[in-house]
Amino acid sequence: RSIQRVQNNLESVPGVSVLIYDQTCAAEKRRRRKRGLYPDPPKRVFINERVCEGCGDCGVQSNCVSIVPVETEFGRKRAIDQSSCNKDFSCLKGFCPSFVTVHGGEINKISAADHAIERRDFQLPAIPDPELPDLKSGSYSIVVTGIGGTGIVTVGQIIGMAAHIENKGVGVIDMSGLAQKGGPVAVHVRVARSP
Repeated sequence: RSIQRVQNNLESVPGVSVLIYDQTCAAEKRRRRKRGLYPDPPKRVFINERVCEGCGDCGVQSNCVSIVPVETEFGRKRAIDQSSCNKDFSCLKGFCPSFVTVHGGEINKISAADHAIERRDFQLPAIPDPELPDLKSGSYSIVVTGIGGTGIVTVGQIIGMAAHIENKGVGVIDMSGLAQKGGPVAVHVRVARSP
């Protein structure tokens, strides 16, 4: 039964009624699949870059964070980041001929050792020490932004705890209500010399 039908039925019941959504979220299913604790459907969705016109409608229709832009010689196209795909197949709701569904296929995985060998020549540039703000004349505000699941709230809490350990005044406000499917997350941090 659809949720809407259940809600309509409950509307006609006199008195207070409760509808409990008892379903594991897609992100939790993905985590369990990686640990082998949840069945992994033998199906994957890919976007054929040669057919994709780069319109972005797939992301609008599904609101899926796994649909990412890819720069090609023919311009910006779309791809599906398989490492963050929840396999809810919401991306197939749109009407796009560039989507390809593969049944029974598996992603080639390289080991950490192979990855290290591939990246052997890679060197990070020297990163200068940050210029710390002067808190003598007031406070310093920081806004950390991102999308659900990228650790934005964690970054805000780390900054807040570091300020607390240094006996500074700190206020942290998390705006994370739409984090599940690529929703915006913002953390406002204000640090002062004293509380």
